[in-house]
Amino acid sequence: MKLVKVTWYDTNETSNSGWVSLEEVKNNKPCKVASVGWLVSETEEHITIAGDIDANEIESEKDDLLGRTQCFPRGCIIKVQSLYEGLDI
Repeated sequence: MKLVKVTWYDTNETSNSGWVSLEEVKNNKPCKVASVGWLVSETEEHITIAGDIDANEIESEKDDLLGRTQCFPRGCIIKVQSLYEGLDI
């Protein structure tokens, strides 16, 4: 399994549910975010990572449970950088 860094655009709400000027709204931009995790799956439409994976080394105690998963639509992704390869789970 590969450890990757996904750089992506997230939505950016212009206020804390209050009123804002038209000018503020027009100047708003998406947030650029970086997330790190184990690459779970990759398709033409999206990439899924998990922040936490099972680290048991005893075969009978291993499971396939994942924690803090994120699924990114390809249209939001700026780049995917491989940080580490070769974890065998």
